[in-house]
Amino acid sequence: MKKKIIFCFIAIFLFCINILNAQMTMPQLQAMYSKFLKDEGYQPSVDSDGDVVFKAEGRTFWIDIDDKDLESFRIVYSNFWEIESLAEKLKVYEVLNYINRTTKVAKVFLNSKEDDVSMDANIFVNKPEDFKLYFHRMLDLLLYEIREFRELMNK
Repeated sequence: MKKKIIFCFIAIFLFCINILNAQMTMPQLQAMYSKFLKDEGYQPSVDSDGDVVFKAEGRTFWIDIDDKDLESFRIVYSNFWEIESLAEKLKVYEVLNYINRTTKVAKVFLNSKEDDVSMDANIFVNKPEDFKLYFHRMLDLLLYEIREFRELMNK
């Protein structure tokens, strides 16, 4: 009987935590991400879509805010390689396939017109604020993979 009571309390506690997390709004997420970035020395801003934009190593990244999926955290670096020919597109496919196959978390992809390349790092977190534990590793991975993509394309 004691085990059932303890189990019920744990289940209620976990349920209450999920309810509290589910109540974070877009402005709250923007504020949380912006404060973290400011504390880390970045100069964040919020774009017209509501995403938090920041620069690292001269490149513009954005944190994709999805207030409907609080267990997802995504950093995006978009449109960093313009595709100018069919031959180049074939090489892009080869390189992005290699990176996607050999890299954890980060992925490279083409836009819907297939004329530009973007990259993101996306993870699942228990609570929105848990992103802080992984932010630097995700950003470092993106910066590394951007360099690797450019090197492979220029071979």
